[in-house]
Amino acid sequence: MQITHLSPQGAVEKQAADLPTLLTADDNSVLWVNMAGPSADDVAVLRDVFHFHPLAIEDTRNHEQRPKIEEYPGYLFLIVNPVSMVADDLDFREVDIFVGRNFVVTVHTAAEPVIDEARKRLSHPNTLPQISVSYVMYVLLDIVVDCYFPVMDMVEEEINTLEDVILTRPRQDALARVFILKRMLLHLWRVVWPERDILGTLTQPHILGFADKNAAQYYLRDVSDHLFWIADMIGTYRDTLTSVIDLYMSSVSNRLNRVVNRLTVFTLAFGLSAVITGFYGMNFEQTWPAFADARGVPFVLLLLALAAGGTALILKRIDHF
Repeated sequence: MQITHLSPQGAVEKQAADLPTLLTADDNSVLWVNMAGPSADDVAVLRDVFHFHPLAIEDTRNHEQRPKIEEYPGYLFLIVNPVSMVADDLDFREVDIFVGRNFVVTVHTAAEPVIDEARKRLSHPNTLPQISVSYVMYVLLDIVVDCYFPVMDMVEEEINTLEDVILTRPRQDALARVFILKRMLLHLWRVVWPERDILGTLTQPHILGFADKNAAQYYLRDVSDHLFWIADMIGTYRDTLTSVIDLYMSSVSNRLNRVVNRLTVFTLAFGLSAVITGFYGMNFEQTWPAFADARGVPFVLLLLALAAGGTALILKRIDHF
């Protein structure tokens, strides 16, 4: 457990023994308690010191929750899901946030980049003329939403690459990657959509009654705008991937038609050759040129060459269609 006392002068680390005193202080500062795990001692602090609801504490121990916001007397409980790319797939994590009159409590399983980045932002003196719980909450939400943008940039770049590959040479592995991207976007949508509801709830008049709501409004609107932008990008990319699938099917069908056309031409060439050679294999006593004529073999070879040349000409004309 890491306890940080935030004020306009900067961030100061505190001990667990200072918690009761800091919670009762009223000096326009914010107490930030960060827990990784949480351990049994951390759970005891959540229960006995902060007196959080048992259901909220239970959610902090079950890190498979979707984003949500719940209002309790005197504090809010939020669950958000940061995401990052790990081995070409999405890694969803969970950060639980308690926001009260003068405190913010964050709970996560292990080392969390969102917490590290928030600590960097809040460690500088004069971060705000007056630090508040609403601003700390904004910083956490802003970092969570910002981590979605690199994922969306990766998806956009990969979609452009898949379009080029499928247009020139469609392959089965490219189609499999398209479906993987669609599944990734679906999972991301299941996170972004409820987080939009969280931002919508935070802007309601009765929420954040214990905080400086007027100062928080503009910051929360900025996060909400970014989140709506992410949601629009997800919808656009999902539609684009559907179009890529249609492009793949059309490209495969076109290649199949070209192969069938070429096989048809080759079949025609072999058929003509079979007709020519079969004609001179019949049991006629006389034919033209005569069997004894020295020009017979060159004449037949010339016919075969003309048949092959005609087939090549037809194939070339088909390639132009």
